Amino acid sequence: MVLFFLSSLSHYFPLQAQRLSRDQAVNLLTNQVGYQPSSTKTVQTKGTEKRSFEVIEVTTGQVAYQATLIPRQGDFGDYLTADFSKLVKEGQYYLRSDTLRSYPFSISRQVYQPEIDKIVRYFSLQRCGASTTGYLSPCHIDDGIRFDNGQHQDVTGGWHDASDLRKWVSATIYGVMGLARAYQLQEPQNQKAILEELRWGNQYFLKMQEPQGYVMDFIGGDLKKHSDNNRWTDNKLANGTAAIKLVEPNAGTSKQLMLVAGNQDDRIIQTQAVEISAQYNFITAEAMVARITQKTDPAYAKKCLAAAQKCYAWCLKSNRDTTAANIGAALQAALEMYKTTNQVIYQKRATELAQLLKKIQATNLAKGVAGFFYTSLSSQEPDKNIWTGCQAFIGLSDLVQLFPKDKDAPLWKTLIKNYAENYLLLLAQKNSFGIVPWGLYEKKDPGGSRKVGEYWYRYFMEPQLEWWVGINSNVASAGIGLLKAGTILKNDQMKAVAQKQLDWILGANPFNSSTLVGAGYNHPPHFGGSSFLPNTPVLPGAVLNGLGGDPTDMPVIGKGDWQISEYWTPMVAHTLWLLAELGAVK
Repeated sequence: MVLFFLSSLSHYFPLQAQRLSRDQAVNLLTNQVGYQPSSTKTVQTKGTEKRSFEVIEVTTGQVAYQATLIPRQGDFGDYLTADFSKLVKEGQYYLRSDTLRSYPFSISRQVYQPEIDKIVRYFSLQRCGASTTGYLSPCHIDDGIRFDNGQHQDVTGGWHDASDLRKWVSATIYGVMGLARAYQLQEPQNQKAILEELRWGNQYFLKMQEPQGYVMDFIGGDLKKHSDNNRWTDNKLANGTAAIKLVEPNAGTSKQLMLVAGNQDDRIIQTQAVEISAQYNFITAEAMVARITQKTDPAYAKKCLAAAQKCYAWCLKSNRDTTAANIGAALQAALEMYKTTNQVIYQKRATELAQLLKKIQATNLAKGVAGFFYTSLSSQEPDKNIWTGCQAFIGLSDLVQLFPKDKDAPLWKTLIKNYAENYLLLLAQKNSFGIVPWGLYEKKDPGGSRKVGEYWYRYFMEPQLEWWVGINSNVASAGIGLLKAGTILKNDQMKAVAQKQLDWILGANPFNSSTLVGAGYNHPPHFGGSSFLPNTPVLPGAVLNGLGGDPTDMPVIGKGDWQISEYWTPMVAHTLWLLAELGAVK
């Protein structure tokens, strides 16, 4: 009887029973949105011993692909990695390895279109002024009072730059550039919403241009004290000429000092010229908008082009095209002006700027790393900028594409090859996720003890700095540059590493965290602002600053800190552009 009972139990509980759990171990890390059929597809998970994995088709449960995860020690620790790029059939899938699995993802030629649409919609939610889409519209229709003379000047419109109410020209202009780049890469049926957003945002920048040609710095930003203009207003215009002073709010909950004109709460315009690289970005933006609208609205296109030409003339007089950042921005401006006007003067200027880049590119690979740009003609400190993007690198690729038969085209290709192979790819292979570094350091270890030859490097900005942010703009812009370089040089490895920069943003990172709101899972905690109410809500399509690093340069996800979790236009714009570039690859 006992034997019969035990025999019966074995039917239900075999000796080699499956593991039973309430939980899913979603520890296979991959792009949580998905891939183009032809793109590189990779997976990572913590571990030191190889293990097999399968790609499962969601609706049928069938195994679509099998391979092995291989141990790989890298800068972020021990990970197993594998490639499943051979899977090209469109569909929805997930990865499985024993009890581990991934989040579901898609393989499709249109895989990034929903995310592109989300980001375009994000801009409409961030509209400033009397829009019908801004998340607390109408707002700031009393912008603003000039700081230099106290007079009212209409600078309404545009977008809030971040998880705040500021409109920095230097950062927010990337919104126009990113949208314009995406517009040029989209199918006609997807262009209408982008064009509407371009025109809404651009009204602000046109209003910020002074008669001399330069563009003013900002409204809503910090003039005398942190966050003194970062606030909601009553939307009633002041008379002007009143004294500008700091006061304590006499209503509401937020008590930080405000900079006001007389007893009116209108925000104050910083009338000084914005930095020179932003002036060039304004030129790039206006030239692109002029080209996009020249057939549908010739008068508007003419206005935008005239604004670009006027600013370009002012920039040339400044004679400040000597740093890597300024040269890169100036190169893109010259190229976009040529595309719009076909005038040889812009081609000539672009080739001159490429020669300047040659002078500041590191060429001595004996030092362990080369190809990067020095800060300027007078400083051999490696150039670093977390949010302006790899403009020089991208600009050189655009130069080759525009003038492939120029006598200097071989030189430009050499500059591109050096930057890509001897800098970006060299360091991207040192971590299991394939992301590029934030920058190199010549004089001392910035933390992390990561060294290549005679230089230290970090993937993340140093958290001890007074101002630091996550890396989404840096990796996205590098991805754009590598994709363009890979096309020019016919190098598939560059294209593969370009894909990995987007993968990091969309979840292929140690926290399995997507930093594009509304896409994927495990987003870092929300940051909505700290000096005004109501705070910025969760906005689908927003791109966060991105994951940061600790003093030892290991990734951190934060606790809702602004450095990681705040929305910011450069991050949004570069991610949009990278999505559009990868989505255009067929």
